Amino acid sequence: MNRMKLLLLADSEMDRLNIVDTLKNIDYVQLAGDFIDEAPVLELLERSPMDVLLMGSGRGGNRYAFAERVSSQYPGIGIIMMEESLQEETMHNALLAGAKDVLIKPIEPEKLMNAIYRIHQLQEKKVTLQQEAPQKKVRKSELGQVYTVFSTKGGVGKTFVSINLAASLAKNQEKRVVLVDLDLDFGNAALALNLYPKFTISDIVDDIRHIDSDLIESYLVPHESGIKVLPANLQQQMNEFINADHIRIIIEALRESFDYVIIDMPARFFETIMPALALADHLLVITTPEISSVRNIKALLVTLKELNFPQSKIRIILNKEDSKGDIKQKDVEATLNKKVDAAIGFDYRRVLSSLNRGVPLVYEYPKNNISKHIDKMRTRIVQDEPMNA
Repeated sequence: MNRMKLLLLADSEMDRLNIVDTLKNIDYVQLAGDFIDEAPVLELLERSPMDVLLMGSGRGGNRYAFAERVSSQYPGIGIIMMEESLQEETMHNALLAGAKDVLIKPIEPEKLMNAIYRIHQLQEKKVTLQQEAPQKKVRKSELGQVYTVFSTKGGVGKTFVSINLAASLAKNQEKRVVLVDLDLDFGNAALALNLYPKFTISDIVDDIRHIDSDLIESYLVPHESGIKVLPANLQQQMNEFINADHIRIIIEALRESFDYVIIDMPARFFETIMPALALADHLLVITTPEISSVRNIKALLVTLKELNFPQSKIRIILNKEDSKGDIKQKDVEATLNKKVDAAIGFDYRRVLSSLNRGVPLVYEYPKNNISKHIDKMRTRIVQDEPMNA
């Protein structure tokens, strides 16, 4: 590991002396300068590239603006912010200012070493991405369509529908399709596709200031079915750093280069995922022919109406439909006071096999009745697409 050039901007002389003493014990760090004033930091940055800026947030957080300035002017530097206490507001302000990590005073040597090492890993990743990034593409004249797949009831087959809709679009429409796993709680789209991602949505958030429709593709995982996948985090604790603005930026970047953006949602409302509703061209609401599921969806429809969500965008998808079951499609429609736009049957053996093998059902068994139902759903939704202005 090459030695990393680090600049220190401390809040006080005592902080400066303590941290300089700690840095002496980190072999892979070269301390290029240690200051308590901002001016010499800027002078040094103008003369020589740096890897890390370790800085305090200042009294009352008056150095966030400085951190944002450095982050904008010198995007290659990794900022580690030192805070007096762990609070949601200070964490948010530090990350918004461009910090890659936040440490709480007094600074523990091990945590400082780990933070610097993470910066090193991030910089190596950026080099790899720049080498692997595709050449600039000609922008599409129209933005891609966003299909948000949602249900407030777990176990209804939301991920199954998302994956197979994406694969059906890629196969039959011959369009560019991306699947976004936005189930930040229990996302398993990558697992269901037998993918082992190198990057997840958190990696994009780390680089959110520089994301565009070209760079974002380097974070996506290709699947043999022709779709690309943006996986959810493997560690749930990383989700606390993701906010609604990040999700909006990600979706808007994907719309610029993909014809279809399929979003697999969590089974609950919360602020972070709201842009996936606001930007949806179609909201596919998944239910099953079970009393609890249908009642749950009825409550969801009431909530969507209260949120002034356009009713014309809502598509009711009846999954696991069983003509021999107690609850028929007409019963679901009567309860919801809304027609079912597509019904998908259930073939337990085939569905389980496709999930275990990591291959979409429509791709592996295109002549299966369930695959035909999904293709029919896809055709109906595509024919119903609004034209982009």
